Amino acid sequence: MRIKRHTSYHLIYFVAQPFLTLIYYLINFKKPKAKNVMWLFTVFYGAAFAIGAESQGSDINRYLDEIFSLNQMSLDLNGALQYFYLSGEIDVLRTILSLMVSSFTDNGYYIIIVFGVIFGYFYSRNMWYVLDRLEGKTKSFTRILLFCLFLTVPIWFLNGFRFWTATHVFLFGLLPYLLEGKKKSLIWCFLTPFLIHYSFLIAIVPLGIYLLLGNKIKYYFILFIITVFVSNININQFNNLISNYAPEVLIERTSSYRSEDKLAAYRNNEVTDTRVWYAKYYTKVFNYVLVFFLIYIYKFNEKQLMKNNNKIFFNLLGFIFLFMSFSNVISTIPSGGRFIYISNLLATILIILVFQNYPTSKSLKTLSLFASPFLIFFIVIALRLSLYSISVMTIFGNPLTTILTFGDNWAINDIIKGF
Repeated sequence: MRIKRHTSYHLIYFVAQPFLTLIYYLINFKKPKAKNVMWLFTVFYGAAFAIGAESQGSDINRYLDEIFSLNQMSLDLNGALQYFYLSGEIDVLRTILSLMVSSFTDNGYYIIIVFGVIFGYFYSRNMWYVLDRLEGKTKSFTRILLFCLFLTVPIWFLNGFRFWTATHVFLFGLLPYLLEGKKKSLIWCFLTPFLIHYSFLIAIVPLGIYLLLGNKIKYYFILFIITVFVSNININQFNNLISNYAPEVLIERTSSYRSEDKLAAYRNNEVTDTRVWYAKYYTKVFNYVLVFFLIYIYKFNEKQLMKNNNKIFFNLLGFIFLFMSFSNVISTIPSGGRFIYISNLLATILIILVFQNYPTSKSLKTLSLFASPFLIFFIVIALRLSLYSISVMTIFGNPLTTILTFGDNWAINDIIKGF
Protein backbone atom coordinates (compact mmCIF):
# COMPACT_ATOMS: atom_id res chain seq x y z
CA MET A 1 0.00 0.00 0.00
CA ARG A 2 1.43 3.31 -1.09
CA ILE A 3 1.31 6.11 1.49
CA LYS A 4 1.05 9.68 0.23
CA ARG A 5 3.27 12.18 2.00
CA HIS A 6 1.87 15.64 2.54
CA THR A 7 4.77 17.97 3.15
CA SER A 8 3.66 21.12 4.95
CA TYR A 9 5.62 23.54 2.79
CA HIS A 10 3.19 26.30 3.71
CA LEU A 11 4.39 26.12 7.32
CA ILE A 12 8.03 26.42 6.24
CA TYR A 13 7.24 29.42 4.06
CA PHE A 14 5.13 30.93 6.81
CA VAL A 15 7.84 30.71 9.45
CA ALA A 16 10.25 32.37 7.02
CA GLN A 17 7.96 35.19 5.84
CA PRO A 18 4.28 35.19 6.90
CA PHE A 19 3.14 38.23 4.93
CA LEU A 20 4.45 37.05 1.55
CA THR A 21 3.11 33.56 2.25
CA LEU A 22 -0.32 35.06 2.91
CA ILE A 23 -0.23 37.05 -0.35
CA TYR A 24 0.71 33.92 -2.30
CA TYR A 25 -2.13 31.87 -0.83
CA LEU A 26 -4.66 34.66 -1.26
CA ILE A 27 -3.80 34.76 -4.96
CA ASN A 28 -3.92 30.96 -5.09
CA PHE A 29 -6.91 30.62 -2.79
CA LYS A 30 -7.95 27.26 -4.22
CA LYS A 31 -4.92 25.54 -2.69
CA PRO A 32 -5.93 23.22 0.19
CA LYS A 33 -3.86 25.00 2.86
CA ALA A 34 -4.90 28.53 1.91
CA LYS A 35 -7.50 29.09 4.64
CA ASN A 36 -5.15 27.77 7.30
CA VAL A 37 -2.49 30.24 6.18
CA MET A 38 -5.08 33.00 6.67
CA TRP A 39 -5.79 31.64 10.15
CA LEU A 40 -2.08 31.47 11.01
CA PHE A 41 -1.50 34.99 9.79
CA THR A 42 -4.28 36.32 12.01
CA VAL A 43 -2.53 34.74 15.00
CA PHE A 44 0.78 36.22 13.85
CA TYR A 45 -0.88 39.61 13.44
CA GLY A 46 -1.94 39.33 17.08
CA ALA A 47 1.64 38.56 18.12
CA ALA A 48 2.95 41.59 16.19
CA PHE A 49 0.03 43.81 17.21
CA ALA A 50 0.67 47.53 17.68
CA ILE A 51 -1.57 49.98 19.50
CA GLY A 52 -1.35 53.18 17.49
CA ALA A 53 -2.15 56.70 18.65
CA GLU A 54 -5.62 56.49 17.09
CA SER A 55 -6.35 53.26 19.01
CA GLN A 56 -5.65 54.59 22.49
CA GLY A 57 -9.34 54.80 23.34
CA SER A 58 -10.29 51.39 21.95
CA ASP A 59 -11.42 48.35 23.92
CA ILE A 60 -8.09 46.59 23.43
CA ASN A 61 -6.40 48.88 25.97
CA ARG A 62 -8.93 47.91 28.63
CA TYR A 63 -8.38 44.22 27.84
CA LEU A 64 -4.61 44.59 28.29
CA ASP A 65 -4.96 46.49 31.57
CA GLU A 66 -7.36 43.85 32.86
CA ILE A 67 -4.77 41.08 32.39
CA PHE A 68 -2.30 42.95 34.60
CA SER A 69 -4.93 43.60 37.28
CA LEU A 70 -6.20 40.02 37.31
CA ASN A 71 -2.65 38.65 37.52
CA GLN A 72 -2.08 40.63 40.71
CA MET A 73 -5.29 39.24 42.28
CA SER A 74 -4.43 35.52 41.95
CA LEU A 75 -8.10 34.53 42.02
CA ASP A 76 -9.36 31.06 42.86
CA LEU A 77 -12.54 29.62 41.31
CA ASN A 78 -14.87 31.38 43.74
CA GLY A 79 -13.00 34.64 43.27
CA ALA A 80 -13.22 34.29 39.48
CA LEU A 81 -16.98 33.72 39.65
CA GLN A 82 -17.41 36.75 41.90
CA TYR A 83 -15.24 38.83 39.56
CA PHE A 84 -17.45 37.88 36.62
CA TYR A 85 -20.61 38.68 38.58
CA LEU A 86 -19.32 42.11 39.63
CA SER A 87 -18.04 42.91 36.13
CA GLY A 88 -21.58 43.36 34.83
CA GLU A 89 -20.79 41.25 31.77
CA ILE A 90 -23.45 38.93 30.34
CA ASP A 91 -21.38 36.99 27.82
CA VAL A 92 -18.65 34.83 29.30
CA LEU A 93 -15.98 34.06 26.69
CA ARG A 94 -13.79 37.15 27.01
CA THR A 95 -13.76 37.01 30.82
CA ILE A 96 -12.83 33.31 30.77
CA LEU A 97 -9.99 34.03 28.35
CA SER A 98 -8.74 36.92 30.48
CA LEU A 99 -8.77 34.78 33.63
CA MET A 100 -6.89 31.98 31.84
CA VAL A 101 -4.19 34.24 30.38
CA SER A 102 -3.75 36.24 33.61
CA SER A 103 -3.10 32.98 35.49
CA PHE A 104 0.37 32.72 33.91
CA THR A 105 1.32 36.28 32.85
CA ASP A 106 0.70 39.95 33.53
CA ASN A 107 1.53 40.86 29.91
CA GLY A 108 -1.76 41.74 28.26
CA TYR A 109 -0.39 41.26 24.75
CA TYR A 110 -0.75 37.49 25.15
CA ILE A 111 -4.52 37.90 25.18
CA ILE A 112 -4.33 39.42 21.68
CA ILE A 113 -2.68 36.23 20.41
CA VAL A 114 -5.53 34.21 21.93
CA PHE A 115 -8.02 36.59 20.30
CA GLY A 116 -6.24 36.01 17.01
CA VAL A 117 -6.59 32.22 17.34
CA ILE A 118 -10.36 32.44 17.85
CA PHE A 119 -11.15 35.33 15.51
CA GLY A 120 -8.83 33.97 12.82
CA TYR A 121 -10.45 30.55 12.78
CA PHE A 122 -13.98 31.82 12.16
CA TYR A 123 -12.80 34.60 9.83
CA SER A 124 -10.81 32.23 7.61
CA ARG A 125 -13.63 29.67 7.51
CA ASN A 126 -16.20 32.27 6.50
CA MET A 127 -14.03 33.73 3.75
CA TRP A 128 -13.25 30.31 2.28
CA TYR A 129 -16.86 29.19 2.60
CA VAL A 130 -17.52 31.77 -0.11
CA LEU A 131 -14.32 31.20 -2.09
CA ASP A 132 -14.96 27.45 -2.30
CA ARG A 133 -18.31 28.14 -4.01
CA LEU A 134 -16.95 30.23 -6.86
CA GLU A 135 -17.31 28.61 -10.26
CA GLY A 136 -14.98 29.07 -13.21
CA LYS A 137 -12.25 31.66 -13.65
CA THR A 138 -12.58 34.54 -11.21
CA LYS A 139 -14.00 37.61 -12.95
CA SER A 140 -12.49 41.07 -12.53
CA PHE A 141 -15.48 42.53 -10.72
CA THR A 142 -15.65 39.44 -8.49
CA ARG A 143 -12.07 40.17 -7.40
CA ILE A 144 -13.08 43.69 -6.36
CA LEU A 145 -16.01 42.29 -4.41
CA LEU A 146 -13.77 39.70 -2.75
CA PHE A 147 -11.47 42.47 -1.57
CA CYS A 148 -14.52 44.16 -0.07
CA LEU A 149 -15.64 40.95 1.60
CA PHE A 150 -12.26 40.43 3.26
CA LEU A 151 -12.19 44.06 4.42
CA THR A 152 -15.75 44.43 5.74
CA VAL A 153 -14.89 42.93 9.15
CA PRO A 154 -11.13 42.37 8.74
CA ILE A 155 -8.54 40.94 11.13
CA TRP A 156 -7.60 44.36 12.53
CA PHE A 157 -11.07 44.55 14.05
CA LEU A 158 -9.50 42.58 16.90
CA ASN A 159 -9.52 45.99 18.58
CA GLY A 160 -13.14 45.22 19.41
CA PHE A 161 -12.82 41.48 19.92
CA ARG A 162 -16.24 40.71 21.41
CA PHE A 163 -18.61 42.19 18.83
CA TRP A 164 -16.55 41.44 15.72
CA THR A 165 -15.76 37.88 16.76
CA ALA A 166 -19.46 37.43 17.47
CA THR A 167 -20.11 38.69 13.94
CA HIS A 168 -18.01 35.98 12.34
CA VAL A 169 -19.28 33.23 14.67
CA PHE A 170 -22.86 34.24 13.83
CA LEU A 171 -22.03 34.16 10.11
CA PHE A 172 -20.28 30.81 10.56
CA GLY A 173 -23.53 29.30 11.75
CA LEU A 174 -25.82 31.23 9.41
CA LEU A 175 -24.28 30.60 5.98
CA PRO A 176 -24.56 26.78 5.97
CA TYR A 177 -28.22 27.13 6.91
CA LEU A 178 -29.08 29.68 4.22
CA LEU A 179 -27.03 28.10 1.42
CA GLU A 180 -27.20 24.39 2.31
CA GLY A 181 -30.22 24.08 4.59
CA LYS A 182 -28.12 22.83 7.54
CA LYS A 183 -30.23 23.76 10.56
CA LYS A 184 -27.77 22.20 13.01
CA SER A 185 -25.23 24.92 12.20
CA LEU A 186 -27.60 27.53 13.68
CA ILE A 187 -26.46 26.46 17.15
CA TRP A 188 -23.52 28.84 16.63
CA CYS A 189 -25.94 31.71 16.06
CA PHE A 190 -27.92 30.97 19.21
CA LEU A 191 -24.79 30.56 21.36
CA THR A 192 -23.25 33.84 20.18
CA PRO A 193 -25.16 36.28 22.44
CA PHE A 194 -24.49 34.19 25.56
CA LEU A 195 -20.85 33.34 24.92
CA ILE A 196 -19.41 36.29 23.01
CA HIS A 197 -21.60 39.42 22.84
CA TYR A 198 -25.03 39.88 24.41
CA SER A 199 -26.17 42.37 21.74
CA PHE A 200 -26.57 39.49 19.30
CA LEU A 201 -29.87 38.80 20.99
CA ILE A 202 -30.99 41.46 18.51
CA ALA A 203 -29.65 39.42 15.59
CA ILE A 204 -31.59 36.40 16.83
CA VAL A 205 -34.88 38.28 16.30
CA PRO A 206 -34.84 38.41 12.46
CA LEU A 207 -33.41 34.89 12.39
CA GLY A 208 -36.29 33.68 14.56
CA ILE A 209 -38.82 35.44 12.33
CA TYR A 210 -37.27 33.85 9.25
CA LEU A 211 -37.36 30.39 10.84
CA LEU A 212 -40.99 30.89 11.84
CA LEU A 213 -42.40 32.45 8.66
CA GLY A 214 -40.02 31.14 6.01
CA ASN A 215 -38.80 33.15 3.05
CA LYS A 216 -41.53 35.74 2.45
CA ILE A 217 -39.23 37.69 0.21
CA LYS A 218 -41.81 40.14 -1.14
CA TYR A 219 -42.87 41.19 2.36
CA TYR A 220 -39.27 41.40 3.54
CA PHE A 221 -38.43 43.58 0.56
CA ILE A 222 -41.31 45.96 1.34
CA LEU A 223 -40.20 46.10 4.99
CA PHE A 224 -36.65 46.80 3.87
CA ILE A 225 -37.73 49.71 1.64
CA ILE A 226 -39.82 51.20 4.45
CA THR A 227 -36.91 51.06 6.92
CA VAL A 228 -34.58 52.75 4.45
CA PHE A 229 -36.71 55.90 4.80
CA VAL A 230 -38.40 55.47 8.19
CA SER A 231 -36.31 53.68 10.80
CA ASN A 232 -36.20 55.71 14.04
CA ILE A 233 -37.00 53.69 17.16
CA ASN A 234 -39.46 55.11 19.68
CA ILE A 235 -37.04 54.99 22.60
CA ASN A 236 -39.77 55.22 25.26
CA GLN A 237 -41.56 52.14 23.94
CA PHE A 238 -38.25 50.35 23.47
CA ASN A 239 -37.18 51.09 27.07
CA ASN A 240 -40.55 49.92 28.38
CA LEU A 241 -40.18 46.67 26.45
CA ILE A 242 -36.70 46.08 27.87
CA SER A 243 -37.78 46.99 31.42
CA ASN A 244 -40.80 44.68 31.37
CA TYR A 245 -39.31 41.58 29.77
CA ALA A 246 -35.49 41.63 29.92
CA PRO A 247 -33.44 40.10 32.78
CA GLU A 248 -32.07 42.57 35.34
CA VAL A 249 -28.48 42.07 34.21
CA LEU A 250 -29.44 42.94 30.60
CA ILE A 251 -31.32 46.05 31.74
CA GLU A 252 -28.26 47.31 33.63
CA ARG A 253 -25.81 46.39 30.87
CA THR A 254 -27.78 48.26 28.15
CA SER A 255 -28.85 51.32 30.13
CA SER A 256 -26.17 53.61 28.67
CA TYR A 257 -27.17 52.70 25.10
CA ARG A 258 -30.86 53.38 25.81
CA SER A 259 -30.41 56.77 27.47
CA GLU A 260 -32.90 59.26 25.98
CA ASP A 261 -30.42 62.15 26.23
CA LYS A 262 -27.66 60.12 24.59
CA LEU A 263 -30.01 58.97 21.86
CA ALA A 264 -31.18 62.52 21.15
CA ALA A 265 -27.59 63.74 20.88
CA TYR A 266 -26.73 60.80 18.61
CA ARG A 267 -29.64 61.43 16.22
CA ASN A 268 -29.02 65.18 16.15
CA ASN A 269 -25.35 64.64 15.27
CA GLU A 270 -24.29 66.30 18.52
CA VAL A 271 -21.85 63.51 19.39
CA THR A 272 -18.33 64.58 18.48
CA ASP A 273 -16.71 62.37 15.86
CA THR A 274 -12.99 63.17 15.61
CA ARG A 275 -12.33 60.81 12.71
CA VAL A 276 -11.17 62.17 9.37
CA TRP A 277 -13.87 62.44 6.69
CA TYR A 278 -12.97 59.29 4.77
CA ALA A 279 -13.07 57.17 7.94
CA LYS A 280 -16.58 58.46 8.63
CA TYR A 281 -18.04 57.79 5.20
CA TYR A 282 -16.25 54.85 3.59
CA THR A 283 -18.59 52.24 5.10
CA LYS A 284 -21.65 54.34 4.24
CA VAL A 285 -20.57 54.56 0.60
CA PHE A 286 -20.07 50.79 0.57
CA ASN A 287 -23.48 50.20 2.12
CA TYR A 288 -25.24 52.46 -0.42
CA VAL A 289 -23.62 50.57 -3.31
CA LEU A 290 -24.69 47.22 -1.88
CA VAL A 291 -28.27 48.38 -1.30
CA PHE A 292 -28.50 49.65 -4.86
CA PHE A 293 -27.22 46.29 -6.17
CA LEU A 294 -29.67 44.29 -4.07
CA ILE A 295 -32.65 46.31 -5.25
CA TYR A 296 -31.52 46.14 -8.87
CA ILE A 297 -30.90 42.38 -8.74
CA TYR A 298 -34.26 41.68 -7.15
CA LYS A 299 -36.38 43.94 -9.36
CA PHE A 300 -34.68 43.55 -12.73
CA ASN A 301 -32.97 40.14 -12.65
CA GLU A 302 -35.50 38.06 -10.73
CA LYS A 303 -36.91 36.28 -13.80
CA GLN A 304 -33.48 35.46 -15.17
CA LEU A 305 -32.36 34.03 -11.86
CA MET A 306 -35.61 32.11 -11.42
CA LYS A 307 -34.92 30.30 -14.69
CA ASN A 308 -32.17 28.48 -12.81
CA ASN A 309 -34.76 27.42 -10.21
CA ASN A 310 -32.33 28.55 -7.54
CA LYS A 311 -34.21 28.47 -4.27
CA ILE A 312 -30.97 28.86 -2.33
CA PHE A 313 -30.31 32.25 -3.92
CA PHE A 314 -33.70 33.58 -2.88
CA ASN A 315 -33.32 32.18 0.63
CA LEU A 316 -30.21 34.29 1.06
CA LEU A 317 -31.71 37.37 -0.61
CA GLY A 318 -34.90 37.15 1.45
CA PHE A 319 -32.99 36.88 4.72
CA ILE A 320 -30.77 39.83 3.72
CA PHE A 321 -33.82 42.06 3.18
CA LEU A 322 -35.22 41.00 6.56
CA PHE A 323 -31.93 41.41 8.42
CA MET A 324 -31.21 44.76 6.74
CA SER A 325 -34.62 45.98 7.89
CA PHE A 326 -33.67 45.26 11.49
CA SER A 327 -30.16 46.69 11.15
CA ASN A 328 -31.59 49.89 9.59
CA VAL A 329 -33.84 50.31 12.62
CA ILE A 330 -31.29 49.41 15.27
CA SER A 331 -28.68 51.69 13.66
CA THR A 332 -30.65 54.69 14.95
CA ILE A 333 -29.45 54.02 18.51
CA PRO A 334 -25.82 54.40 19.72
CA SER A 335 -23.58 51.47 18.68
CA GLY A 336 -26.47 49.93 16.73
CA GLY A 337 -24.81 50.83 13.45
CA ARG A 338 -22.42 47.90 13.91
CA PHE A 339 -25.16 45.53 12.74
CA ILE A 340 -24.96 47.18 9.31
CA TYR A 341 -21.59 45.42 8.92
CA ILE A 342 -23.32 42.04 9.19
CA SER A 343 -25.81 43.10 6.52
CA ASN A 344 -22.92 44.23 4.35
CA LEU A 345 -21.16 40.88 4.72
CA LEU A 346 -24.27 38.97 3.67
CA ALA A 347 -25.04 41.33 0.78
CA THR A 348 -21.47 41.15 -0.52
CA ILE A 349 -21.55 37.35 -0.44
CA LEU A 350 -24.78 37.28 -2.43
CA ILE A 351 -23.56 39.75 -5.06
CA ILE A 352 -20.30 37.79 -5.43
CA LEU A 353 -22.19 34.56 -6.08
CA VAL A 354 -24.53 36.25 -8.57
CA PHE A 355 -21.75 37.84 -10.60
CA GLN A 356 -19.45 34.84 -10.55
CA ASN A 357 -21.85 31.92 -10.93
CA TYR A 358 -24.72 33.28 -13.06
CA PRO A 359 -24.91 34.79 -16.55
CA THR A 360 -24.62 38.57 -16.12
CA SER A 361 -26.91 40.89 -18.07
CA LYS A 362 -25.51 43.93 -19.89
CA SER A 363 -27.28 46.30 -17.52
CA LEU A 364 -25.74 44.58 -14.49
CA LYS A 365 -22.29 44.76 -16.10
CA THR A 366 -22.82 48.48 -16.68
CA LEU A 367 -23.84 48.89 -13.06
CA SER A 368 -20.68 47.09 -11.95
CA LEU A 369 -18.55 49.55 -13.94
CA PHE A 370 -20.32 52.46 -12.29
CA ALA A 371 -19.94 50.92 -8.81
CA SER A 372 -16.27 49.95 -9.12
CA PRO A 373 -14.76 53.37 -8.22
CA PHE A 374 -16.87 53.52 -5.04
CA LEU A 375 -15.88 49.99 -4.07
CA ILE A 376 -12.22 50.76 -4.72
CA PHE A 377 -12.60 53.83 -2.48
CA PHE A 378 -13.87 51.52 0.27
CA ILE A 379 -10.94 49.12 -0.25
CA VAL A 380 -8.31 51.87 -0.12
CA ILE A 381 -9.70 53.43 3.06
CA ALA A 382 -10.18 50.06 4.78
CA LEU A 383 -6.54 49.20 4.05
CA ARG A 384 -5.45 52.66 5.20
CA LEU A 385 -7.15 52.17 8.57
CA SER A 386 -5.31 48.88 9.05
CA LEU A 387 -2.11 50.85 9.59
CA TYR A 388 -3.35 51.87 13.05
CA SER A 389 -2.51 48.39 14.39
CA ILE A 390 -0.27 46.76 11.77
CA SER A 391 3.38 47.04 12.72
CA VAL A 392 6.57 46.88 10.68
CA MET A 393 7.08 43.40 12.10
CA THR A 394 3.70 42.30 10.69
CA ILE A 395 4.94 43.01 7.16
CA PHE A 396 8.66 42.27 7.34
CA GLY A 397 9.05 40.03 10.37
CA ASN A 398 8.36 36.39 11.15
CA PRO A 399 7.36 34.42 14.26
CA LEU A 400 10.99 34.27 15.42
CA THR A 401 11.86 37.94 15.03
CA THR A 402 8.54 38.96 16.56
CA ILE A 403 9.74 37.52 19.89
CA LEU A 404 12.26 40.38 20.07
CA THR A 405 9.61 43.11 19.77
CA PHE A 406 6.64 41.40 21.41
CA GLY A 407 4.49 43.96 23.20
CA ASP A 408 6.64 46.83 21.97
CA ASN A 409 5.68 47.29 18.33
CA TRP A 410 4.97 50.62 16.65
CA ALA A 411 2.00 51.05 14.35
CA ILE A 412 3.00 51.86 10.78
CA ASN A 413 0.67 54.85 10.84
CA ASP A 414 2.59 56.35 13.79
CA ILE A 415 5.89 55.83 11.99
CA ILE A 416 4.57 57.55 8.86
CA LYS A 417 3.34 60.51 10.92
CA GLY A 418 6.75 60.75 12.57
CA PHE A 419 8.44 61.71 9.32
